[in-house]
Amino acid sequence: MTNGKPPILVFGATGRQGGAVARALRQALWPVRALVRDTAAPRSIALRDAGVDLVQGSFEDIEAIRAAMKDVHGVFSVLPGNLAQEEEVRAGRSIADIAVERGVRHFVYSSGASAGDKPTGVARFDAKPRIEAHLRNLPITATIVRPMIFMEMLVRRGFGLESGRYTFFLRPDQAMQLIAVDDIGKFVTAIFADMSRFGGETLKIAGDTVTGSDLEAILTQAAGRPIAYARFSEEALMANPDLGHMAASLETGPLADHVDLNVMRQINPEILSFRSWLAADGHKAFEEALGHEAA
Repeated sequence: MTNGKPPILVFGATGRQGGAVARALRQALWPVRALVRDTAAPRSIALRDAGVDLVQGSFEDIEAIRAAMKDVHGVFSVLPGNLAQEEEVRAGRSIADIAVERGVRHFVYSSGASAGDKPTGVARFDAKPRIEAHLRNLPITATIVRPMIFMEMLVRRGFGLESGRYTFFLRPDQAMQLIAVDDIGKFVTAIFADMSRFGGETLKIAGDTVTGSDLEAILTQAAGRPIAYARFSEEALMANPDLGHMAASLETGPLADHVDLNVMRQINPEILSFRSWLAADGHKAFEEALGHEAA
């Protein structure tokens, strides 16, 4: 224990979301435990050096998960995005079931803002509502977070930045909400710190709202040269199930339901705008997407 706090078990701590949660919890002086496949891997060693207690195991290793949950206060559950739908559902339900069995007090599950009531045909979107439904029927205090679109997604290669343009699924006058992955860690830490407020809640989380025209202005300023914005053609969106679903969801689906950023700031006063994220944590990835080395 640290300052009288029992540990939080973090899944995916060597990845983006889990890593952000582990860092934020440690900064708030929570003891953190992480389930990792290889304790000798560089990312695992970095976690240990940051004071995280490591337990070797995998999503398939039920006994390792049981052992990792011994005497923990809370569990943060996030699953890799490359799992088949049935595999993700099975793992997500199993982790929650074991948490009930082990007497975990507060379970936080990271779902997705694209999760909705209607099947989309995209495995990584359709698995999450099924896990959410299972979790709501369990005798455990749980909080479901649904992060909006990751800022990190916007600076992947393939959207045309290296050619002085930017193509995305947003119309120029259409708004979408974004979140920096590091902010997910800060939100989750605030949730664990106030179980009475957040227990039983399903909470969308975001840090900024931008339109397609905003993206053109922000990217142009960050690049120091003109970046012209355009929306993907309908044919291109139809050919890519992930992008096509998110574009449709911005029209009438879950992504069209925006959160109040003032409420977000009350929970996490340090939320990053897309502009501020590009100038800091996102600078390297942005420079690489432009086609040159980060300064």
